[in-house]
Amino acid sequence: MTRPLASAATWSEAAPQVLRGICESLGWAAGEFWRVDKDANLLRWECGWHRPSKDFGAFLDASQALTYARGEGLLGRVWRTGRAASIDDVAAGDSPRAWAASRADLHAKFAFAVTNGRKVTGVIALYSHDRSSLDRAMLRVMTDIGSQIGQFIERRRAEEDLRRSGERIRAILDNVADGIITVDERLVIRSYNPAAERLFGHAADEVIGKDFARLIAEPYRPEVKPRLRTYLRAQQGLFEMGSHETFGLRKDGSTFPMEFNVGWLGPQRLVVGSLRDVSERKAETEALQYRALHDSLTGLPNRTFLRERLEETIRAGEREMKPCAVLLMDLDGFKSVNDSLGHGAGDRLLQQVSQRMRGALRKADTIARYGGDEFAVVPWGATDVTRAVLIAEKILQAVDRPFTIDDQPITVNMSIGIAVFPQHAEDADALTRRADVAMYAAKRARSGFSVYSVEQEGGDNGGRPPLIGKLRYAIDQFELVLHYQPIISVPDGYPRKVEALVRWGHPSHGLLPPDDFIPAAEQTNLIKPLTAWVLNEALGQVHAWSKAGIDVGVSVNLSARNLLDDELPDAVAELLSTWQVEPQKLSLEITESSIIAAEAEDTLQRLHATGVQISVDDFGTGYSSLTHLKRLPVQEIKIDKSFVIDMATNRDGAAIVRSTIDLGHNLGLKVVAEGVEDEKTETMLREYGCDFIQGFHISRPAAAGLLGPWLRNRAGVNGALTT
Repeated sequence: MTRPLASAATWSEAAPQVLRGICESLGWAAGEFWRVDKDANLLRWECGWHRPSKDFGAFLDASQALTYARGEGLLGRVWRTGRAASIDDVAAGDSPRAWAASRADLHAKFAFAVTNGRKVTGVIALYSHDRSSLDRAMLRVMTDIGSQIGQFIERRRAEEDLRRSGERIRAILDNVADGIITVDERLVIRSYNPAAERLFGHAADEVIGKDFARLIAEPYRPEVKPRLRTYLRAQQGLFEMGSHETFGLRKDGSTFPMEFNVGWLGPQRLVVGSLRDVSERKAETEALQYRALHDSLTGLPNRTFLRERLEETIRAGEREMKPCAVLLMDLDGFKSVNDSLGHGAGDRLLQQVSQRMRGALRKADTIARYGGDEFAVVPWGATDVTRAVLIAEKILQAVDRPFTIDDQPITVNMSIGIAVFPQHAEDADALTRRADVAMYAAKRARSGFSVYSVEQEGGDNGGRPPLIGKLRYAIDQFELVLHYQPIISVPDGYPRKVEALVRWGHPSHGLLPPDDFIPAAEQTNLIKPLTAWVLNEALGQVHAWSKAGIDVGVSVNLSARNLLDDELPDAVAELLSTWQVEPQKLSLEITESSIIAAEAEDTLQRLHATGVQISVDDFGTGYSSLTHLKRLPVQEIKIDKSFVIDMATNRDGAAIVRSTIDLGHNLGLKVVAEGVEDEKTETMLREYGCDFIQGFHISRPAAAGLLGPWLRNRAGVNGALTT
């Protein structure tokens, strides 16, 4: 749309091409421009455009013969209100053009105002071959287009009138919302409208005949003046309908962000510029950018900001051949503050910690809230290991003093991991991961801080990688996968649900089982994002299977730490809604020992209220009592596989399994036996009345793509999936 506007001398010249551009780019069949005739106080048809059609002529003739009063019909209402409006089917009404619209196969009609400031100067009407209602996104787009066209019309009208007469210039410019200023080849102000007076605070007689530069803030004058002189010499549109931003200078000495457009004024060696204050728009943009890069609780930069700053610091280090560092840290004992004093107290603690860190470091150092109770620091300038250690010691000293939360003294410790470029890594991601590894080394050693070393990669697990240090990145980088193991109904062999089992496709160490990383995740706040990932992935797969005609539920394991998460029930409900999965299709497996904690009861009740099923996993290995089972919202128990796996050859084991099944049924619970590895065990469980079974005899865990056909074809046939 801007190209025809930029090249046309008048709106009449540009209008057909503008209408064509709007219709072709947005899929409309025809468009019209109706001009406000101020003298007659009527809306008159001025021009139109339509796609090739033999039947459009009658509609065009009918349009040209019409006028609308303010408020009359759809177009008159848009003129009166300034708001866009639409009709689903213009051919179905009793309007004067209904018969012509029907012949041209025109139906949906959408009209929007062409505005200059708050004044409506015209209306554009668009027609479609389809019957459709007003689209909100379209409304916003058209409102912006109407404003741009209105400003163009007034600007061109102002330029045209300027050529004819100085008195007419002033009369028109008085009604233009933007400030309009003309300058000659010496950049001396020749005219200055009332809107410009309001914008800059100078009266016209104070600036006419003076240098235009006096209206530009001092630091920006060397940029603006040469551009205007070049424009005058070239006698062509240097800014050509584009906008240029600089800072204006008001009479009172204040500055403001200003946008201006310029154009050549006929044979006179004059430049006309329209100017507007964009302070509000700029403030909104800056506020959005700030919120995107800062933590709302502490006001500190967030993870995204920190990554950008670390990348900049590394690039500077490469250029100057100097080291730089990143420090990652988290609070030890933060969870106990949340649990004992509430999340509000925890938030206030994080705010106080951030304030102390600010006080301990230089203003040029970047301090960020990395997430949860984790913070990060990128020191300004060259930072080797010695310098980074001094910074870590300052931070530890700052947080060592007790904090006062709700009139109570609170003491927390901090663990800090340090990694230095290029000694430990040469890119931001690798450097951050190694600082993370060092942080957990400091946490294990309770040493306050630790500098990264290769030895820390060995961990305490006989050569395994320090998985906890890299797990957070595995979640983001799609290294985790889910395998699913069917749980079948004993009476009919039908797979009622599958258990989701997480695996880590580690790039260096292959497919890692959950025992290699889940226990470590449970000791940190990583269990929360890990559980969220598993729930989202599992419910998404249930949704996909349902779309493919496979009716199956899913079972997901929760840890004891998950049950202390107040946000879990709401998160589960939101995911069920997102994936459109019926709540009863989701079972949450909780170990027997986890449900004993009193803090877990509220979370279990809230989870139950969402409609999901609660299953007690590893039943028989914990210390839950019948009282717990009766009081808590449990629908199912899973007999631990240690009792099931040898029940066919162990009389005591068989007796325990049988009595557990009877106990579960007496309590009104369904019973699942896991660890079924042979046909004899399955037969015994059927005789004992077990409801569901799970194990290698039925199917090994498999990826969704492999398990899908097995689930589809399963019709009571006990064929095991062995791959």
